[in-house]
Amino acid sequence: MNLQWAGAVLGVATFATIGAGHVLVRWLHARFGTRPAVPLFIIGGLTLLISLIAEDDLLSGVLGISAITVLWDGIEIYRQEKRVRSEKNRLGNA
Repeated sequence: MNLQWAGAVLGVATFATIGAGHVLVRWLHARFGTRPAVPLFIIGGLTLLISLIAEDDLLSGVLGISAITVLWDGIEIYRQEKRVRSEKNRLGNA
C-alpha cells in the first residue's frame, strides 16, 4: 500500500499559513496600520507566479496556497482597519 502524502502536506500548509496569516495581520496592523498591504500583495503575487513555474507538483501546491493566503492577508489588513475604526466609534473613542 502506497501512502499519498500530498493531501496531508497541503492540508498542514493550508492550516499553518491561515493561522500565521491571522496573527500576522493583527501584528502588522497594530504596528504599521494599512501600509503593509501593498507589500503583501506584491509578495503574494510573486509567490503565485513562482508556483506556476515550479516543476514539483507538491511544491507548486504549497507555494500556491501560501500565495493566496498572503494575498488575502493584504485584503485583511484593510478589513482589520475597518474593524478597529468601527470598534473605536462604538466605544466613543473616535
